[in-house]
Amino acid sequence: MADVDKDRKEFWSSQPAVLDSMVLCDNPLFQEADTDYMVHYLPPIANKSVLELGAGIGRLTGEIAKKAKDITAVDFMQHFLDVNKVNNRHMSNITYICDDFTKFQTDKKYDLVVSAWLFVNTKDEVVDKMIGLVLEWLQPGGYFTFRESGPYDEDVPMRFKQNFFHHRTPFKLHQLLGGVVKDGHTLTITRCKNSRFSMKYDHDIAAAVTEVFYVAKKVPIELVLASTLPLTTISCSYLKKMGVVAGWQVLVVGCGTGALVFHIASTYGADVLGVNFTIKDFNAAVIHQKCSPDIASLILFEMIVAVEEADYGAECFDVILIQETQLMMNDPTKLFANIRVRIDLAYCLTYPCVA
Repeated sequence: MADVDKDRKEFWSSQPAVLDSMVLCDNPLFQEADTDYMVHYLPPIANKSVLELGAGIGRLTGEIAKKAKDITAVDFMQHFLDVNKVNNRHMSNITYICDDFTKFQTDKKYDLVVSAWLFVNTKDEVVDKMIGLVLEWLQPGGYFTFRESGPYDEDVPMRFKQNFFHHRTPFKLHQLLGGVVKDGHTLTITRCKNSRFSMKYDHDIAAAVTEVFYVAKKVPIELVLASTLPLTTISCSYLKKMGVVAGWQVLVVGCGTGALVFHIASTYGADVLGVNFTIKDFNAAVIHQKCSPDIASLILFEMIVAVEEADYGAECFDVILIQETQLMMNDPTKLFANIRVRIDLAYCLTYPCVA
C-alpha cells in the first residue's frame, strides 16, 4: 500500500516555490485576479487574528496581513515559507511556522482560519481530526474559509492525479464539516462559490469549474436546528391538547433537522420517528441526537424521498404530524394507506395550522 504521507512530502519538496506550484496554473494574469477574488470572499478581517494553513509563498498571507491584527502562516515546506517571508518582509504582524498542518498544535484562539486546498491534501481518515482541530482553534462565532477542488474528468493533466489528492464534491464536504462536533459546536457552511478567474485563465476548464470557495461558521450545535424552531412553537398547544404521554408512538413526516422531534421526546417522553427528505437534514438531525444522550433512545430518523411509498408494516402510531409535506406529494392519500394508527386514539396534524 502506498505511503501517501511520504508521497505528499516528496511531491511538494520537488516543487519550486513559485505561483504555478501553488495553483497549478501558469498564466501570469491569474495571480492578481484570483488573489483579489479570494480576499474579497473572506469574512471581515479588520483587527482579527487569523490562522492560515498551507500558506505557501504567501499570496494570501500579505493581503490578509494588511488588515488583520495578526496572522500565523503555517506550511510544511520551508522553502515555500522562505519565499513567503521575502515577499512579505515589510509586514510585522506575521508569524511563520514550518509544520505539517495535520500535526500543528496551538493554544491560541483565532477569529478566522483560512486555507487553500487543505482537504485535497488530506487522507479521508484524517479529515475528521482536522475539522475537530479547526473547531478548537476558532473562537465561538469564528469562520473557516477554505478553497477546494472537486472531482475532475479522467483526461485532466497527470499532476492533478497524485495518489494523495482527494477531490471531494461540495456535498461531501458539507457532510464532513457537519459531521464533527467539538464542545457543543459544529461548522456549518454559510456561503460557497466557484471561481470565475479559474474558469477564465485555467487551461483546463473542466478542472477550473470545480474550484470552490467555502465560508463556514463555528456555531452551537443547537443553531443547526434554527430553521425548524417555529414549527415547535406552532405545535406546542396542539400536542398539549392531545395529552401525549410517555410510551406513545409519534410519527413526524417532514421533520427537517428534527426540532419538533426533539421537542416531543424531551417534553413528553414519547417515542418519535422523524422522517426527512434530504441527507443534509438527516445528517444534522443525527448529529444533534448524538449530543442529546438523555433522549437519544426515544428517537429515530429516516431519510426517504417518496414518503408516501413508505410502509411501516405492523408498526402503529398514536400521532402523525405532517409538516407541509402533503403539498409535495403526488398522491397524499398513499401516506395514510401505508401507515397504521390506533383506531381508538389517533390524531393527525398538518401544516400550516389554523389556530
